[in-house]
Amino acid sequence: MGERSEMYYLPQRSPLPAQLGAEWWAADRAVEEIVKSDDLRPFFGFVSFMGPHPPLAPPIPFNRMYNPERMPELVLGNIEEDHLDEEIPYMRHAVWADAINPELAKIVKARYYAEITYLDHCLGRILDAINARPNSDNVLICFFSDHGDLLGDHHGWQKQNFFEAACRFPLLLSWPATLPAGTVRTELISLADLFGIATEAAGACELREGMDVLKMLRGECAQREHLVGMVEIPGSQDFKVMVVTDEWKYIFMANGGREQLFNLKRDPNELSNCVRSSLGIRGDLYALAVKACRTPGAMDALDGDKLRVFPFSKRTPTRICQFDRSHGVLGFPDKPEDALEGFDRAILKRVE
Repeated sequence: MGERSEMYYLPQRSPLPAQLGAEWWAADRAVEEIVKSDDLRPFFGFVSFMGPHPPLAPPIPFNRMYNPERMPELVLGNIEEDHLDEEIPYMRHAVWADAINPELAKIVKARYYAEITYLDHCLGRILDAINARPNSDNVLICFFSDHGDLLGDHHGWQKQNFFEAACRFPLLLSWPATLPAGTVRTELISLADLFGIATEAAGACELREGMDVLKMLRGECAQREHLVGMVEIPGSQDFKVMVVTDEWKYIFMANGGREQLFNLKRDPNELSNCVRSSLGIRGDLYALAVKACRTPGAMDALDGDKLRVFPFSKRTPTRICQFDRSHGVLGFPDKPEDALEGFDRAILKRVE
């Protein structure tokens, strides 16, 4: 029964040793399955880890690996421009009501790094189990995530926006028998491509969405010229669509029809909105966004041959208070003692 409270984005330390963490437990289960699997048959596994994720509470000794003073400086632009996407200040307020404190953000970042390193150790145990199998060089490993986190950049926290820190993350592939090691590529890849990676490796299967990444890596098909991303429900006021190329990123927000355009080559930190100075590029990428919405499931985002626009509005900012509801506690009670209703009185007596 997880809780998200006013402590959600405060850097913490896990009260549990590393060997009792959720990531370690998941690695244990994966190792068990790998060890007992039949060496003569192909196998498929999916291991999901919660971290890195708030509350950022890495266990000892990972919690003290990274000095906050050595963390990268925040990427902060003009706050009005950074917050053109109304969801960014809304989500910032949800986890930390005050303006971004750079010193606090560096502490949070250090704990984020620590959680990644803890996760890396857990993954290492899984890789050791794979390498102990016969023909381990013919095992395809695909490492990916679902999103990043602003971690204070652009005056915000969390996800659900199209700034690089939140939406771009690396995809790691290892297949010693087929792919060269240590190769860095910059092509645009989507989570929708994961199905095709698995089925191409396993054998012939119709590719229903995404692109064939393995064929692209072998030079058998062209790379993407652009990639489209969407957030929230098409046709809703919160809907956003992004079109990104190797040079440009265009973002459209249904809430007010606000737009951002960044030259990722010249402005990798996304601090200068070019939507008014590069109208031709804006028009081309807008047309691609419209085309992407002419597909089943996204057509409600359209108003004729244009993207649907809603009058701009701001949501009332609220703090995250998602309490464990098993005792009927929905938030902070007016009377503190009401939070104990239904709690085991025998336990209370022992405490007293």
